[in-house]
Amino acid sequence: MANRSASASATKAVLVMVVAGTMIFTLPTVMVLTVGMIPTFIAYATDRRKEKYKTVSVGSLNFVGVLPLLVTLWTKDHSFDMGFSVLSDPFNWLMVLGSSSAGWTIYLVAPSIVSIFLQARIELSVERLKKRQVRLIEEWGEGVSGDRRSNQKTGSVGSKEQGNFGEPGTADEAQ
Repeated sequence: MANRSASASATKAVLVMVVAGTMIFTLPTVMVLTVGMIPTFIAYATDRRKEKYKTVSVGSLNFVGVLPLLVTLWTKDHSFDMGFSVLSDPFNWLMVLGSSSAGWTIYLVAPSIVSIFLQARIELSVERLKKRQVRLIEEWGEGVSGDRRSNQKTGSVGSKEQGNFGEPGTADEAQ
């Protein structure tokens, strides 16, 4: 047991060192990524669900909006000057914030769309079951309808040969 926790701690320490070392060599990328992903950090901070649906929808589209900035940074000049230049362009901000707003829109609208489709599916299923019930009643009679009121009006569920099963404890003996 102690070996596993020591191994997990060592793995975490190595992972932190690798990430920190990578961040040092790619500071302009980290700067653009950190500033560009602010809508995702806000979505994460306000997401109370365990599944983090808000973070996933906003974060994925926010990353799609930040990716062209990163490509520009990587292909032209990987420096702080270029990073600040990329971040100071209002059209780049429009792209980043527009893509994150698309993620917010998906997060807010998707449940309504799914519920509309589920409701339509349930209504179709109910109609199909009602048609099947009508066919069964035509074939077997009112006793199979499952409606207690209609069964109580007729006075019995079963036939005389089967005995009267209209009320509990009053079954007649078949003669």
